[in-house]
Amino acid sequence: MTTPPAPPLQSHAPAARAPHVLLLVENLPVPADFRAWLIAGTLRDAGYVVSIISPASAAWPAGSDLIDGIHIERHTLPCEARGWLAYPLEYAAALWHELRLSLRVFRRQRVDVIHACNPPDLLWLIGLFWRVRGVRFVFDHHDLCPELVLAKLQCQAPRQLRWWQRGLYGISLVLERITHWCADMVLATNDSYRRVSLERNHYPADKTVTVKTAPTRAEIATAPRHTPRHAAPLTLAYVGVMAAQDGVDGLLRVVRRLRDDHHLVVALTLMGDGPERAALEQLARQLDVAAQVRFTGFLPRADILALLAQCDVGVTPDPPGPMNNASSMLKVLDYLLCGLPQVLYDLPENRVTAGAAGVYARPGDEHDLAAVLARVLTDDALRITLAARAQERLATLAWEDNGACALREAYRRLTAPR
Repeated sequence: MTTPPAPPLQSHAPAARAPHVLLLVENLPVPADFRAWLIAGTLRDAGYVVSIISPASAAWPAGSDLIDGIHIERHTLPCEARGWLAYPLEYAAALWHELRLSLRVFRRQRVDVIHACNPPDLLWLIGLFWRVRGVRFVFDHHDLCPELVLAKLQCQAPRQLRWWQRGLYGISLVLERITHWCADMVLATNDSYRRVSLERNHYPADKTVTVKTAPTRAEIATAPRHTPRHAAPLTLAYVGVMAAQDGVDGLLRVVRRLRDDHHLVVALTLMGDGPERAALEQLARQLDVAAQVRFTGFLPRADILALLAQCDVGVTPDPPGPMNNASSMLKVLDYLLCGLPQVLYDLPENRVTAGAAGVYARPGDEHDLAAVLARVLTDDALRITLAARAQERLATLAWEDNGACALREAYRRLTAPR
């Protein structure tokens, strides 16, 4: 009689646990923060467990939430900082909530990576608390905080600052350096930011990865498309935050110049909000263009894209300066996504993103911005060409083919067995 084969040995080793990533976001609620939500979804799809801590808003209230398999903990803040004295209160409250909620997240499941999205450059305090307990710390570099100080003070260089302002600028440089020292890896939103990490903060090149933000293939396939039209009045579009460094005041003056100097009455749709909105509404009245300007406030992303597709020209009026020269503007991507012709100041990263799909004005020259807009608005053939170029340009920028690949590779190296 034949003896039956012995059954295969069963392994009783526990299955490998998926690494758990905790994103810290302080600037915007999630999922409204486009880059943070893009990164969270990509890591989830790559097999990571993902949790997020972010501030709350009217649309995204405080409390625990679960969206598409991603756990979100949102907290309230005492106020939105609108002056230098208000920032310490906001930052202290945010840090307390982030620490408190990180303990809650850890109790649910041990965290392997803290992924901090600046601003501000204070999240290393939470990262360091957990880093000494064996947790990796990733710095996702969204904003150049020292340059942001210059922009808010409307200065082009530190030498133009008063003594106490130079102190603020110096502190921001120190905090940026400490954040790099604490990080196991730095993710830069573009190559200009990567150079800041390498040259100003002397961070190792092999730990600095450029992860460019871009729409996903699915969003590209389903986004509403702009169709060039000829009906008057034509509509200009702006999407984004309304702060001192964003140039929306200059855009209002350009609307006045188009009317007075070029005899073009246009409509302007401003999608967004920020600390300067009330002042901008007052400026529109002072310039006698209030009837031409529509302030929508913050809108869901789907509504923004639908409204953009109905506009005629997207404008990126952010003036030149150390901050804007190095930053990639999400509004440029939104205009490309909808196939919208766009006019931009000729800043380095604007060129990198828009390429030949934009028409460029001399940086900071409102007269030239008005003249370029007048040319685009009155040239139907040019707007049709720019709309076609936008779709061609966007095809080379899809998130899956660029940023997602870099992100997955960075995390593969970061979470590899030590």
